[in-house]
Amino acid sequence: MGWIQIRGGNPLCGEVSIQGSKNAALPIMAASVLVPGVTVLMNCPEISDVSCMCELLKCVGAKVSREGDRLVIDASRITGYRLPEEHVTRMRSSVILAGAMLGRCREVFFQYPGGCVIGDRPIDLHLAALKKLGAVFTEDGRHLTARARRLEGARIVLEFPSVGATENAVLAAVLAKGMTEIYRCAAEPEIKALCDFLNGAGARIRGGGTGHITVEGVQRLHESQWRVEADRIVAGTYLIGVLAAGGKARLLRAPARQLTAVLKLAERMGAKISADQEGIYVEGCGKIQSPGELETGVYPAIPTDLQSPLLVALCQADGKSSLTERIFNGRLAVAEELNRMGAGIEVEGNCARMEGGRSLTGSCVTARELRGGAALVLAGLCARGYSRVYNRRFIDRGYEDIVRDLKSLGADIGSET
Repeated sequence: MGWIQIRGGNPLCGEVSIQGSKNAALPIMAASVLVPGVTVLMNCPEISDVSCMCELLKCVGAKVSREGDRLVIDASRITGYRLPEEHVTRMRSSVILAGAMLGRCREVFFQYPGGCVIGDRPIDLHLAALKKLGAVFTEDGRHLTARARRLEGARIVLEFPSVGATENAVLAAVLAKGMTEIYRCAAEPEIKALCDFLNGAGARIRGGGTGHITVEGVQRLHESQWRVEADRIVAGTYLIGVLAAGGKARLLRAPARQLTAVLKLAERMGAKISADQEGIYVEGCGKIQSPGELETGVYPAIPTDLQSPLLVALCQADGKSSLTERIFNGRLAVAEELNRMGAGIEVEGNCARMEGGRSLTGSCVTARELRGGAALVLAGLCARGYSRVYNRRFIDRGYEDIVRDLKSLGADIGSET
């Protein structure tokens, strides 16, 4: 099970380096399947989701090795098309291998993906995009097989700007014949990173990071190297931690340009923020100010992945607040655990309401998904006494070592695996 124990009451002071981005690394790892050679990823985070993707790549024939923060993937020989159930059911983002495998092998077999339990997250948008390019799906219970005699460019209009569906459409289109136009694309920085990586390997993609992406199919990609950008969600988590627990910290390599909405929100809540080429400096305030009504949204709005950590600051703020989740259903389940610590969160549908002014009390709580688990750790930093967060494995899916990082900022924190 594994747990993290925190003694609250210490402000966060010092500096911490922000790891490489989980949400950028995983689709680029999937894209390496399209490269009949070696791909080297630098600054690749050592997290369990990356380890899971490594195992999936090995299962289809790729050779994968790690040298420090460098991940080396040799996809010269892809020998299989079946993605093992044990890995697919552990990680939802495994679904992005579908587009890459179709592009390379014209066939892929997988089970409906797993990952965090945070409400309805259907993959219909992914399948619809791949069908437009020529994939034919057959379903057997919870298993799917996709085949394509050949992939041909198409006009794809996504019903919603889904990050994963955008990635899958791009991955399948790179080696397809002709031109593919994708509309209503997700514009998250990780999409631009994927497109830039692919272009560096010989793809012809325009519009990455915008709502309209054009992919001109090519016959072959070549070997390349790529440096994974810093993780904006990890940076946002630690920034909110300083806001909630107090203190002042420098977040080295934090991508300020990707966190504009969060930085503006933190300033509204009383934090002092400055950003430069080295990262972000954040100084907490004596009393957190309520920002009123908030909602998550697609980029560049407040990220859904920072909704749970934000609840920790909002429940302590001076005045009423509300936070509406606009991306996923059922992502407010962490409120139940936070309420064990005295957060006083009322949930109605996808909206969390807080009276504010709460003092948190240490408690034993259980993480049930990645970002909710990180939020519980932040709550432990703010609470009186000791807190213990069980199911550390969820947190390790996206944070290299949250205990190490927070300890470097002065937190009284430890763990047992």
